[in-house]
Amino acid sequence: MIWNTIPNEERLRLWKNLRNNLVGLELEQQLNDIAKFCSTIPFGARTLDYYSSENWPSPWEILFYGSFCTSSISLLMYYTFILVPNDNTRIELMLVEDLDGLFLLPIIDNRFILNYELGKVSNYFEIKNNLKVLKRYTRDQIKTIT
Repeated sequence: MIWNTIPNEERLRLWKNLRNNLVGLELEQQLNDIAKFCSTIPFGARTLDYYSSENWPSPWEILFYGSFCTSSISLLMYYTFILVPNDNTRIELMLVEDLDGLFLLPIIDNRFILNYELGKVSNYFEIKNNLKVLKRYTRDQIKTIT
């Protein structure tokens, strides 16, 4: 799929289908499906300010306007996950730094990381020494979208 050539409304429809298909799946399958879906989205230059979470775009804005960077895709993953019922599962966004620079990563239950390896769910304990965590954003620090 070529995200930059399909109509904006089609991007939104595909994302809605993903969310519907995640309902009722086990946590790890949900995360794998989110990782695979988002791995097909092209990314470019940074489109958001890491330190101004109150100004971050909603998932609908990210998809509709094609505002795709590594961090906005992480934000899209975050929103995708919170819009699917998940009992007692905690998700945060971490602002991290590694040899490639600064970027946001979703972390689930302080165990699983999305968007560190394209299309995969990473184990935080296996990669944490490669990252310097600069800030953690919890649900109450990120724009509510219900």
